[in-house]
Amino acid sequence: MSDAQDCYSTDYFEARDRFVSKAKVLALPVESILHPLSADFECEVAVDVVRLGPPKARSCLFVTSGVHGTELTAGSGPQWQMLSHFQQTLPANTALILVHGVNAYGSAKVTRTDENNVDPNRNIRNDFSNLPQNPAYAALHDALCPKDWQGELRKAADARLEAYIEENGMLALTQNVLQGQYNHPDGLFYGGRSESWCVSTLTDILKRHSQGAERIAIVDLHTGVGPYGYGDVMRMDRPAPEGVEWEHIGGLVCDLVERVDCPKAPIKVILEFGTYNFSRVLTGLRGDNWLRHHGKEQSPLGRQIKRNLRDALFVNDEAWLEDIVRQSLITCEEILLELTDQR
Repeated sequence: MSDAQDCYSTDYFEARDRFVSKAKVLALPVESILHPLSADFECEVAVDVVRLGPPKARSCLFVTSGVHGTELTAGSGPQWQMLSHFQQTLPANTALILVHGVNAYGSAKVTRTDENNVDPNRNIRNDFSNLPQNPAYAALHDALCPKDWQGELRKAADARLEAYIEENGMLALTQNVLQGQYNHPDGLFYGGRSESWCVSTLTDILKRHSQGAERIAIVDLHTGVGPYGYGDVMRMDRPAPEGVEWEHIGGLVCDLVERVDCPKAPIKVILEFGTYNFSRVLTGLRGDNWLRHHGKEQSPLGRQIKRNLRDALFVNDEAWLEDIVRQSLITCEEILLELTDQR
């Protein structure tokens, strides 16, 4: 096993055990917040929080993994490395808070969403009584989420998606259709009708660990969009560049730092690592959605769908793994410098 592969795990349970065990070896305190459905699993399912630096700090950087459960194993690797990397190198009066498995249920089940099919990265809303409409998604819901994954309905659904892309382009699909929706609880990118457990839990973590801070930042680790192995530093605290895939997406987890009372404006970053082409990623998500609502996970087809989804969002390639760790550390170092006014 290479040095890069040493950072990574095969699933949530192995990743959680290695992350918590390393923190304890380094004499770092671990706070574990059990998920309400933890008893449904053979092992504990929890959000684990490790803080490096003083208990009260002027600047706080939060690094989160597993907001989308399918991406936990990728985000956990850099967090595992950060435990030792930053233990001795943090700037003075600064804390680094690693939040492992934000969407603990989705991480354990290897699914993007939470226990209610809510996408946490569409669930940050101040007013759930006045949710945005997404007619572009509604028009394609049946094609994105067919009731048949192997027969004629699937073929017809794929043909509709191909026709949409042919007429409007892939960018239109990513920007408009997949920006989030609130009217199809069984659909993709569903933002929910109320605040999810993982969002409420993360909000509490952010507020507790930011007490007394003058400025905070968040780096939220994701995979699935962009060139292979490239880490796109998406500055969500700045206007989106025109034409990027995420230009119209709202309700993002990184926006939770806005709920923390600090004198200075927060820094908000999504660090997104490319895997394969978006069609493969979307097919993986569509298959998993079908499996959740219509299929049987413990069947040959169900197991294949889970493998396809896992492999679309985590690449077991040494160069890719090394790139993820290296770029994650560099990005966090740069954000720490900005956070502490050293740039």
